[in-house]
Amino acid sequence: MLQLSKIFWDICRLRTGPQALPVRSYFLIMVVLAAIIVDSFSSSILIPKLTSLEITITIVIYNTVLLAAVYFLLKLVGYAERGLQTITAIAGSGLFISLVLLPALLLINTSPQEIKPFGFLILADNIWRLAVNAHIFRHALSINTPMSMIVSISYLLFGILVADFLLPINAS
Repeated sequence: MLQLSKIFWDICRLRTGPQALPVRSYFLIMVVLAAIIVDSFSSSILIPKLTSLEITITIVIYNTVLLAAVYFLLKLVGYAERGLQTITAIAGSGLFISLVLLPALLLINTSPQEIKPFGFLILADNIWRLAVNAHIFRHALSINTPMSMIVSISYLLFGILVADFLLPINAS
């Protein structure tokens, strides 16, 4: 397990690609479940107006839609055999980034006086995720870096649209 954690950390540091991960469906399920738990906890801090059940359902649907979109993209371009490793890499790297940034999220008070550190945290989170996802897409789709950044930005924007659709207006 420690070796697998090191692989995710190396992916987050752009040192290795999704091809370093094992092709195991149970491993993907384990990683996605851990990511859902961490993201649900983080979201409950960010959106206290929603119940734990509402947050968890939203996170499950959000992750299912986004990871399915990645698989269908790979299938569309003829790399479906890379799907399991790519989806595992995206879920696992997202989990690691969330875990690294979680202590800062717990410390930041979202009162108006503390909004600058909170904004910086969100910016750092998004930049890191964009870079890591671009790195994963570059390997998974066998494309160059500028094109992988376009795919990564598109993935982020798609995620924002999905979240906007799933979250009730009064939650923000």
